[in-house]
Amino acid sequence: MASFLERLLLLPSALLALSASYAYASALEIRDDNSTAVPAPISFSPDQSWLGIDGSWSTFTLRVGTPAQSVKVLVSFASYQTWVVLPQGCQAATDEDACAQTRGETFDNNTSSTFDYVGIYDLWIERNLGYDGNAIYGYDVVGLGLNGQGGPTLKNTTVGALAVEDFYLGMFGVNPKPTNFTSFNEGSPSYITQLKQQNYIPSVSFGYTAGAKYRFSGVLASLTLGGYDSSRFVDNNITFQFAADNSRDLVVAIQSINTPSQIESSPNPTELLPNPIYAYIDSTVPQIWLPTEACQVFENEFGLVYDNTTELYLVNDTLHQALLDRDANVTFQFGKGSSGASVQVTLPYAAFDLEVQPPYPNIVNTTRYFPLRRAMNSTQYTLGRTFLQEAYISVDWESATFNVSQVLWQESQVQNLVPIVPISEKGGTGSGYPGTDTAGNSDTSSNSLSGGAIAGIAVGTVAGVVIIALAALFFWRRKKRNSQKSIDEKTSAAPGNGPALARQSSRNVYPKAELEGNSTPFMEGRGLLSAHTSTPRSAPGTPHSVVSPASGGYFPGGAVSTPSPTTPSGEGTHSSTQSNRLFSPLSETASEADSRERHIYEMPGDMPVIREKDGKALSEKEALARRQMIYNGVDSASNSAAAVSEGVREPRRVSPEDVVQSSSQLRDPTLHRQFSFEMDSEQQ
Repeated sequence: MASFLERLLLLPSALLALSASYAYASALEIRDDNSTAVPAPISFSPDQSWLGIDGSWSTFTLRVGTPAQSVKVLVSFASYQTWVVLPQGCQAATDEDACAQTRGETFDNNTSSTFDYVGIYDLWIERNLGYDGNAIYGYDVVGLGLNGQGGPTLKNTTVGALAVEDFYLGMFGVNPKPTNFTSFNEGSPSYITQLKQQNYIPSVSFGYTAGAKYRFSGVLASLTLGGYDSSRFVDNNITFQFAADNSRDLVVAIQSINTPSQIESSPNPTELLPNPIYAYIDSTVPQIWLPTEACQVFENEFGLVYDNTTELYLVNDTLHQALLDRDANVTFQFGKGSSGASVQVTLPYAAFDLEVQPPYPNIVNTTRYFPLRRAMNSTQYTLGRTFLQEAYISVDWESATFNVSQVLWQESQVQNLVPIVPISEKGGTGSGYPGTDTAGNSDTSSNSLSGGAIAGIAVGTVAGVVIIALAALFFWRRKKRNSQKSIDEKTSAAPGNGPALARQSSRNVYPKAELEGNSTPFMEGRGLLSAHTSTPRSAPGTPHSVVSPASGGYFPGGAVSTPSPTTPSGEGTHSSTQSNRLFSPLSETASEADSRERHIYEMPGDMPVIREKDGKALSEKEALARRQMIYNGVDSASNSAAAVSEGVREPRRVSPEDVVQSSSQLRDPTLHRQFSFEMDSEQQ
């Protein structure tokens, strides 16, 4: 036994040494260099087109289906699918070919041999802004760029083919949320998620600016997947956290919106936003949605006129020339909260100088408009593509953070792609945003233990603690058994202390009644169950049996009601087969809470009539006092005094031999008895 215990105590040390050796061996393990290589981000180059019925926007080309059909789309932060326009979207147009060109070309799912039809579903996003519609959904092949540009091609990509005009162009969704057609447990991954899964990009992230046709000869949009282009913006060190609303996560606090004052005596800028607000940044929509109060300030400052029919601020030639002459700009200042550190993005008037054309709702002719929309509530506060002409945004979906900066305008720009490396990657310490270590390297990464080392040490430590605890338990139980054995030996050695005495002693110890659900033997003769009760243990209503739903222990419909163990249920709680409840496992005989007998007092109307040979019947009070004296041994003086005070005389005791017969003729004693207590003459 001693040698066994010694080996047992040495086991934790052996396990700890083994785990440590495994840990350090893991840290020194030679790995393939290719497995640690971080893929470079993808620069998705835009095409040379400027499309749209609500402005001129730089588009991107996708290859969809087999054989590949080229379509031009916009970028959507809210969408997690790829949207294309069906040929049916131009059937009502006079010139279908011209319509197809303005909509970025169409995609015919019937001619694609790889299109896997799923069904018709709602587009869902932007409903809070009044956008609506549905699409034919399926899975198909989607590639980035034109044929020969070398963009990645992914199979089984979720594609929505639409014909509605609320979304006039197709969309390339960069949101990583999966698409769930039938169950939340079987979501189809988004395109950007598949790029990360197939090791095309280092992380689920992107950098984007919408481009500006009015800058230089037209500056195209920029989209980087898995990182950002540091040559396109002015660096700042403010990183925003995602908002709680999953459908509106890229939210910033707009602290102020101002424009230079036109009053020479007042150089302070004019404030256009009465109160700070929180707004969602989304490239899916073109306009800027602000509170009605702010829109009214814009109206007064720039002379804008709201058109109720189109719900737009239409700009005629006179107003347009006045705005050109003023050449005003609008500065958005925003931060993490309504105050504190902030970032500024300035938009010139040219960013607001857009055109709207049919088939935009209620628009008959192409006309200029100011892309400002009245928001009815806070869920509509949105900064759309108009804002992103002058703003660059980089988003790391994995760390739920993003950065917004002012676009840096240079005629000759040299692209500089920076990967956003997630924390989970080897050597990665953060998102790699501007203001952080853009290489994603950690100064202390070389000194830290690997995951295998940490796991090995943890396993060894836990194993050592468990074995020590088991050894301590073994010794404690052994000591307890030895102590009990010693007591038993002393008891058996005492005179007259044999097994029979031990059994008798155990019968004289009455266990306390436990809570419901525990079964204990009870003493007979005191209103409790006997240890040898005839009621079977599986009887209905006991906690050891499964009561059928059809039995009396259930309410109709299967509802069960059982008294709580902590709730008093009254003295003499018992089980009853006639009840609709499940009670404690006691017999039908009422049991008192303290297991002691109690004296029984009957009501006055239950007293027997006691008669004496020549007396009258006792009153109820006298009978009660007499019964109390007989059964309880109590002679209440107060009762006797009360009887005397009430004038009740004591009954006169007359001896039988003192009785005088009232007739000279004696009665036949064999036929009659003089008194009830006389014996028959023959017996005398």
